[in-house]
Amino acid sequence: MTAITKECINRWASTIKQKTFKSNDTYSIGSITHLWELLGDIFAGKSKSQNQKPKSILPNAWLSGAHFLFNNQSNLNIGSDGYDNYQAPVLNGNHQLYLRRLWARGSINISSVPELNSSLHCDEKVTSVRFIDENVLVNIERSFYSRILSPPLLVENRTLMYTNKLYFPAKTKPILLNEKNVLLVSPPIQLSSIDLLKYSMLTYNLHKIHIDTNYCHSIENLPTLIVHGPLQVTLLLYYFQLQYPKITPHLFSYRTYEPCFVNEELAISITENGDQFDLALCNPKDKRVKLKGQLHLLEKYQAPSHTW
Repeated sequence: MTAITKECINRWASTIKQKTFKSNDTYSIGSITHLWELLGDIFAGKSKSQNQKPKSILPNAWLSGAHFLFNNQSNLNIGSDGYDNYQAPVLNGNHQLYLRRLWARGSINISSVPELNSSLHCDEKVTSVRFIDENVLVNIERSFYSRILSPPLLVENRTLMYTNKLYFPAKTKPILLNEKNVLLVSPPIQLSSIDLLKYSMLTYNLHKIHIDTNYCHSIENLPTLIVHGPLQVTLLLYYFQLQYPKITPHLFSYRTYEPCFVNEELAISITENGDQFDLALCNPKDKRVKLKGQLHLLEKYQAPSHTW
């Protein structure tokens, strides 16, 4: 493995920040329908109850993470982990510097909803590159437009951590769910390897940590498959829309705290926090938080008379 210095990372960062990655797509009903069916099955569980599925797909889908389906990587420059290296720290245009990449944090700022079957234009830029010990955090901003030169429909920021450290369970104290002011906790859900494969196919994502158990064990020292970061975010926003279909989210900012593994029992909590909601994906038994974020609304929220 090539010795990694701040100088070589800074040179790469200086080059990558000057680039804008442009892509075109269509906000099509097919992909959204497949995502909605996947989410509905996850939340319906063994009963397959139709009561857990929203009656309409649009505009709820755009408010619930459907943008993750569109304008994705081209997979023309695949790294050793199966994911596209087009925005990864590399030397000489293609020499990979890091073995692993992890979804760390992000935000979704929603301004308006695209029309069905309308064009989607996306501009991607690397906005910051930071050294943290031996790791590198790369932030990518993705701006979606329905028409070129029009205001963005949605601006997403995602931060990926690149590291050469293999996975080991964290020795630090876990973040636990604070049950004060909790309004709702979902019934337990579990994501199967088939669920992860379906989401990988929908998002054109070849990252092996989501689909290849042997790779997880032998290369990254992971116990099993990891649930995609975008899928975790989508689960939170989708469940919120199930419970509050008349509320329009505006800004969701979040961070991950520990890996979320396939077949792990999970639950989603919704907590009132002033004029915003805290959404968390956690283990319902030990209350360990996997991913947590703050949801801001377009209009002030009026709390219901009941609480969980």
